[in-house]
Amino acid sequence: MIDDAFLIVDKPQGLTSQQVVARVKRRLKCRKVGHTGTLDPLATGVLPLAFNRATRLIQYLDESRKVYSGEIELGVESDTLDRDGEIVARHDGPLTCNEQEIAEVFKRYLGQQTQVAPIYSAIKRNGKPLYAYARAGVEVTPPERQVEIDSFTLLSYKPPLVAFRVICSKGTYVRSLAADVGQDLGCGARIWSLRREASGPFRLDQAIPLDELLGKIDAGESLPMLTPLDVLTHLPRLVISDAKIRERIAHGMAVSCSEISAPMSVLPTEAEIVLTDEAGNLLALARLNLEGETEELKMSRVMMPQ
Repeated sequence: MIDDAFLIVDKPQGLTSQQVVARVKRRLKCRKVGHTGTLDPLATGVLPLAFNRATRLIQYLDESRKVYSGEIELGVESDTLDRDGEIVARHDGPLTCNEQEIAEVFKRYLGQQTQVAPIYSAIKRNGKPLYAYARAGVEVTPPERQVEIDSFTLLSYKPPLVAFRVICSKGTYVRSLAADVGQDLGCGARIWSLRREASGPFRLDQAIPLDELLGKIDAGESLPMLTPLDVLTHLPRLVISDAKIRERIAHGMAVSCSEISAPMSVLPTEAEIVLTDEAGNLLALARLNLEGETEELKMSRVMMPQ
């Protein structure tokens, strides 16, 4: 029996994120498995999975920052902005740019900016992913989004491949970033390889390769699971010691702050609060509600059985 927990898979190249989920779910015979942060089939690396009721916590994770490394191929453009797509343009003549010029272009993308989503992406328009429109030959205007690039580092340049590492906000399309770099350099570009090293608190050194994971499952070995509390460290916590209050929490009832002697100064009004029992078991996520006559904690997500 799998607990309500998280596990980090090192996704292999060639599979969609959903295919990884399906393989793990089938092998574990687990009722519910979800993933956070979709990776393209070309991409490898950190793919967090949530099991059973831990899927209810995905929206509360702090994955606001992502870390990627990879290679950009200069001189070639494709419809998907990576090497899995159809080539739509090739640069005529030699590549004349050097490392310094590439590094200078990288600097242009630091900070906040508006980015256009690739037409081959999972972002939805009218309930359908953009790639569904693209494959059907239906023109649709890709949405724009605000993203932030914290760092964009040139690791090496061995023409035509530019090795890079980028730290960016959630929702950044690295394929679009590579294509924009190619446009700035005047030669076009596409992603050649991409590896996610981190997604919020989930890191590559915690990840287990998919084949190794499936082997452990078949052998009945223990899996490197993370508890919900392991991944909710960015949220404040309150310990609920009163058994009667815990019973009310189990039924989703609000709890007066005066009942638990919670000091208002340590309770945020704009974030969830993790409620645990004295043994460290997760009871619920709650928010401070100041709109009524009494200050209370209103349950956002109950995790304990009724």
